[in-house]
Amino acid sequence: MVLSITGLGMVSSVGLDVVQSCAALRAGITRPRQLVYFPVIDEEHQELVPLTGHPIHGFTDGFAPVGRWIRLARGCVDDLLLLGQVPGRAAPEFWQRTGLIWVGPVLDGARFMEARQLGVEGLKSAFLSQLKKMLELPFAGECHAINQGHAGMAAALQYAQQRLPRSAVDRFLIVAMDSYLDQLSLEWLQAHRRLKSPDIPVGLMPGEAAACILVEDPAAARRRNVAPQAFVSAVSVGQEHDRSVARRPSVGQALANVIEDALAKVLGPGKAFRGDIVCDLNGEVWRASGWGTTRVRLGARLDEPVRLVIPGVSLGDTGAASGAVALCVAVRSFRRKYASSSRSLVVSSSEHGAIGAFVLGAEA
Repeated sequence: MVLSITGLGMVSSVGLDVVQSCAALRAGITRPRQLVYFPVIDEEHQELVPLTGHPIHGFTDGFAPVGRWIRLARGCVDDLLLLGQVPGRAAPEFWQRTGLIWVGPVLDGARFMEARQLGVEGLKSAFLSQLKKMLELPFAGECHAINQGHAGMAAALQYAQQRLPRSAVDRFLIVAMDSYLDQLSLEWLQAHRRLKSPDIPVGLMPGEAAACILVEDPAAARRRNVAPQAFVSAVSVGQEHDRSVARRPSVGQALANVIEDALAKVLGPGKAFRGDIVCDLNGEVWRASGWGTTRVRLGARLDEPVRLVIPGVSLGDTGAASGAVALCVAVRSFRRKYASSSRSLVVSSSEHGAIGAFVLGAEA
């Protein structure tokens, strides 16, 4: 099922709305800051230096993980409502026929104290309840949580494709958010030697972001006389055999299969894809190696004119928000006419092994 994208919202370290953020990403703007609360050792000089990351300065300062998620979610949904095409909070008949999907990080007890205290299902339930309350939207339809990290956006789109034809709702609001900038998340990354620091030049720079996407049945969009901003043409998700992929390079087979499946749904067998590929490369060896071997396996399926777009260059690693950020980047490139073709491919890989790919089109 093709999905119409009829609304976008976003907050990031380079902009507090989707228009500003995507324009800044296109221009290559980046705003890294020293995280003075998290020093790391510079082994060459034997002294402590602040880690560098990409916080949304002045927006999430002082919030613990769950508080950051709420703050980020509210920010991107407010942006979606301000951009138009979507009725405001005083339109209960619209929101009562809208489902909510939360896309978040894997709720690893080693990273989140709340997951240890409440249990994974308890934290999911508590957060969804709080999210509905803080967004101040009268959802009456189903609410669903997808906690697969980077690959969560692909899984959310697949869920929406499967549910809309047989659901009581006409659309889903997908809200994705994540932050690696709280103390425990940084300690978790450091324990696995994943942070970019003076003695680990190939680590990630921690970031944070949130993006929300309104997807709906094309017929429902036509009924309310709304022109879609873009379309989700195909989605595919999968799982690496090794769930600890961040500890060793991937051979790329599973990711190649997922991309091939998504492309086959749109292009048919054998035809080369031409367009932008928006991916979640972040400076880590395992992710770069996995993408490199995937690219080789796909061969001519990804034609030479493809252009690789990497939001992480400006934002750092935004975790579970990265797939939604990539979608916003691709859709805005269609709208502003700087995409290299009328199709874009988004590719995501979670450190816990979940993988996903989806194809976006400027036209249905």
